[in-house]
Amino acid sequence: VVLNCNALAPMLQNIQQPANDSLLSNVVWSLSNMCRGKPQPHLNMIQPCLPVLAALLQSSKNNEILVDLCWSLSYLSDGDEQRIQAVMENNVAPIMVQLLDAGAPSLINPIIRTLGNFVSGSDAQTQAVVDCGIIGKTPTLLSTPGQRKVVKKETCWLLSNIAAGTHQQINAIFKERTVMSTVVNLIQRGEWEVRKEATWVLSNIATGGCDEHVMGIVEYGAIKALCSILEVADSKIVLVALDALAAILKVGTKNGSNYAVLVDEAGGIEMIENLQEHENEKIYLKAVDILEEYFHGEGQEDENLAPSDNGNAFTFGVSKNVNIGMFGEQQSQQPFYQQSPAPLQFNFANATTY
Repeated sequence: VVLNCNALAPMLQNIQQPANDSLLSNVVWSLSNMCRGKPQPHLNMIQPCLPVLAALLQSSKNNEILVDLCWSLSYLSDGDEQRIQAVMENNVAPIMVQLLDAGAPSLINPIIRTLGNFVSGSDAQTQAVVDCGIIGKTPTLLSTPGQRKVVKKETCWLLSNIAAGTHQQINAIFKERTVMSTVVNLIQRGEWEVRKEATWVLSNIATGGCDEHVMGIVEYGAIKALCSILEVADSKIVLVALDALAAILKVGTKNGSNYAVLVDEAGGIEMIENLQEHENEKIYLKAVDILEEYFHGEGQEDENLAPSDNGNAFTFGVSKNVNIGMFGEQQSQQPFYQQSPAPLQFNFANATTY
């Protein structure tokens, strides 16, 4: 209603030529509230304010004004690629990445939210943000002592959107060597909301990256981290972890790396077996598929142990090439698992790009 009454033009005039700092601050705050409305204001109605906000973002030294500006841009860029492009074409991404170095805690969240919106758009929009150097800022955002949970969560969300992009963009994540180790650590030790978003980072790489990327996250401990998610109550994120493990096991089989042994060492086989009893059908089916494909149906009844009638009594048939261990378990003469793969060296600069 306010926008339909042509309120935007005088507000922009007061931003460009404010009578004083207090008025400027109040007008920017008011504009941010107008931008956050639901349903969102039509793009044509608010587009005239974007160059004005971008100019003030570059010139202002007032932290309170900058915070309201960044929240305004986050609301305006929350949507489809057209809305994202309308904001990005005013060259605000590099300014926001630079503002992260200012270290003002109140600025970090709206900046990360806005940049996260940008990288949820097209591959070209994501690449523009990557080119601004945002990935290099993420280790500090994720590992600074006392960092707020919401910042770590939003940063992992941003990384997961980049990880869902092109192989070139996944390469950029690996080039910042501490990013992956930090993400893996957060999956196992972070707050629950952070763990969920961090899991998406690994899953997007496992399911959308090239073989070299998948082998790379395994070297960083992805299998153990993903297995730690399999016993949580959130069905959606359990399925995400299962999809990632299935993709990793597929790459291992293709390249002669027995990643199944790493799943076993992380206690993952038992966890996946237990998921066969899960109330969610998708999880149940995925668990069965993984066990049948990569663990030879482990956890299911062994047909060799079915009773047979020898005429006088029932006996249990066991193949001659199977030994019985001291606790009654079958021990194949040819072990199913190989030794853990030796550490690999990766050159992601040569990884396939799209």
